[in-house]
Amino acid sequence: MGTQGVYGRALSDRFHLEDEAPAFVAKTLKRAEIAVTHLQCRRPNQGLTDPIPIEDAYLVACHNEDCIDHELWVDGKAVEKVPFLKGQTTFYDLRTNPIAYMRSTSNCLMFYLPRSAFNAIADEGDAPRVEDLQHPPGVGVDDSVMCALTAAILPAFENPDTASRLFLDHATLAVATHLAHAYGGRRIPLQPKRGGLSRRKERRAKEIIDANLGGDVSAVKLAQECGMSVSHFRRAFRQSVGVTPHRWLVLRRVEVAKDLLCNSTRAICEIALDCGFADQSHLTRVFSDIVGVGPSVWRRENRKMTGTLSDG
Repeated sequence: MGTQGVYGRALSDRFHLEDEAPAFVAKTLKRAEIAVTHLQCRRPNQGLTDPIPIEDAYLVACHNEDCIDHELWVDGKAVEKVPFLKGQTTFYDLRTNPIAYMRSTSNCLMFYLPRSAFNAIADEGDAPRVEDLQHPPGVGVDDSVMCALTAAILPAFENPDTASRLFLDHATLAVATHLAHAYGGRRIPLQPKRGGLSRRKERRAKEIIDANLGGDVSAVKLAQECGMSVSHFRRAFRQSVGVTPHRWLVLRRVEVAKDLLCNSTRAICEIALDCGFADQSHLTRVFSDIVGVGPSVWRRENRKMTGTLSDG
């Protein structure tokens, strides 16, 4: 654990976590360190993060579960909201004062990568130095290499006493090298793609979905409300939101289930029906696939943090 840089305790404090998030620091590079933090925000409506001191560095997150309800501001300007899906990677330039409002719970590995680390990688490889990581903030990217490296590193946080520090040093260095290679020179347009829903139509579609979480809402009704054909609506919704309307409905049902699990003592079978699932086993199957653990385990883990809930 360390006290310098935005990782471990420094990162936990920004997200208002009671306990210090575990972190590993790799020092295989001369005059530079790379750190990875297992950041878990298990309480819904975590609130606004504290500002991070401006420095020439990046935080790069690889998400272990979906985080669909959040907001992000960069240089004081709101970034268009899109869900962060399990397995996606997101980028935060610490020169731009990123601030987030967390409504959903989240679980990710957060890599702290200062400019000095990218410079050291370039110098040791006799390669041009990286100017910036080219990817718009607040937009998740499906990066199979990052997903695989994160999956390899995550067990070290589950069993830190048996983790190989040599392996962690090489794995975190591999993350930094991959990011420098994949995003250090690539130019990605920062303008949103055309052909999606207008903000008004997207907001209306989400409002209808939220109002029908316990039952069902057809794509036909959503398309009619937006004045579009069903096929056009489905394409536009996916382009704007990042998932299909049905997938968004399922993700929202899980988010509401999380809130009820966290803030009530109701039986899980009742929560399942209230959230639109056929029964408790249906909720358990979907919940486990999205969150990584079943609702009973998730409730117990959350109860350990709050000390107020009884298991359902």
